[in-house]
Amino acid sequence: MTEKDSVTDKESLLLKAKSDALRLLSFSSRSVEELKKRLLMKKKYSVPLVEEVIESFKKQGLLDDVKFAKLYASSRVYSRPSGRRQLEIDLKRKGVSGQLIGETLKNLEDYDEKKIAKELVSTRFLKMAGLPREKKKARLYALLKRRGFGDDVIFSVFDELFKKEE
Repeated sequence: MTEKDSVTDKESLLLKAKSDALRLLSFSSRSVEELKKRLLMKKKYSVPLVEEVIESFKKQGLLDDVKFAKLYASSRVYSRPSGRRQLEIDLKRKGVSGQLIGETLKNLEDYDEKKIAKELVSTRFLKMAGLPREKKKARLYALLKRRGFGDDVIFSVFDELFKKEE
């Protein structure tokens, strides 16, 4: 094998890695860390090769954690209403840095956690018409906790919701 063949193999491997990365990004947007893990673990590419692909994609604007975090958080608010805590956990799981998560959640427009919790609970509340009050509270509390809402938001929503019932 000559030096020229070696260079050609590296280039073709880089091209294949970029192609795989583009295919992964075409399914859904991903954080830098997510893409890195997928290319290393699933596709078994070498660390230097993956780093080169990531840097190339960053320069081209195809990979940006700031855009990813904003897009992910805003879409989650509408597709699966969640509290700040759940959004924080999800973004951390996706490999977004803690500082970026904080900035993203702080700058999230039209995000009123209490309003979202109220909307989520109001549809479920009507379906529980025959249940005792305490059972309703327990089920709704569990729902909101699973979705990442804090106790302050939950009890505030409960105060309004159960005052109407009295």
